[in-house]
Amino acid sequence: MSEIFVLEGIEFDLTLTYADITGVEWAWTGEHVDGVPLMAQKRAPGGCDTPWKLTDLYWELGPLIAIHDRPSPADFRAAIDPDYADTVAAGYVEAPAAFGARITTAPVPNSAVPQLTAHHLPPSPLEQTGFRGFLNTIKGARRG
Repeated sequence: MSEIFVLEGIEFDLTLTYADITGVEWAWTGEHVDGVPLMAQKRAPGGCDTPWKLTDLYWELGPLIAIHDRPSPADFRAAIDPDYADTVAAGYVEAPAAFGARITTAPVPNSAVPQLTAHHLPPSPLEQTGFRGFLNTIKGARRG
């Protein structure tokens, strides 16, 4: 049978390990029952090594999240800097301060955005009459 199983339009690559909502990892046993793949816990505690049908597993503990192989340090390096090997081979060395200066750009002022000052805001009632005057305005508002 195929190593791809389709359940309700979702393709499951049976070569991958899957994690359920509780964090338990499940892998395909290589067997099928009634055309449905059997899944077993990767690190099953004692007495919990009974395989489940993928359909039952999906309905009881789904959704199932595929766990892909972790990238190696070389994969990370290649993703971050595709010319890393060429850079090392050329013997290029840069001090951290020089690197920071090279990648830092000067801020560009944007004249379209107005710079607000305190004069743009209406004055506070506390600044106009003081705190006692402010309290009196509140008291007066309650009376009227």
